[in-house]
Amino acid sequence: MKILITGGAGFLGYHLARFLDKQNASITLLDINDIDKKEYPGVTHITRGDIRDSYLMKEITRGIDVVIHAAAALPLAPPQEIHDVNVNGTRRVLRAALQNKVKRVIYISSTAVYGVPKIHPIDESAPLVGVGPYGESKIMAEKVCRKYINKGLNVTIIRPKTFIGTGRLGVFEILFDWVHDNKKIPMIG
Repeated sequence: MKILITGGAGFLGYHLARFLDKQNASITLLDINDIDKKEYPGVTHITRGDIRDSYLMKEITRGIDVVIHAAAALPLAPPQEIHDVNVNGTRRVLRAALQNKVKRVIYISSTAVYGVPKIHPIDESAPLVGVGPYGESKIMAEKVCRKYINKGLNVTIIRPKTFIGTGRLGVFEILFDWVHDNKKIPMIG
């Protein structure tokens, strides 16, 4: 199976590539950032590029069976960039996948589409009230996905909350290390 992972240099892309390599998949990674080939020994192709590049997307999806679309502008990026990458970039990924008859696209959305829910636990039927440019962009990108579903593209939308595991950076890495080491975690508020 030939699989393209957008956002291949990210935390999720890295772990997906390593998992799929063990399944003997032929893996292509795409990311706007540099990808160190040594960290991805089983990856067939690595391309540095932007999902907003229509020509690149059409070329890179040719012959691909599954696209895992994990590329996204993060919440701290400027609002216009968040919209452009998360909405327009997703549209270009889906357009190319449809043109090249990709069998399935898995779109990695976010629980940010729920905003701050009033009821817990939440499920897929909860109202979409994204907070801020990131949450709003993920809602809009999901709407783009639904338009392509109506055009006949097989798109699965996944809304993960938080990714944990080896190699996680930032505050989550610190918190999970503390939990692992049985340290006390300060609670504020």
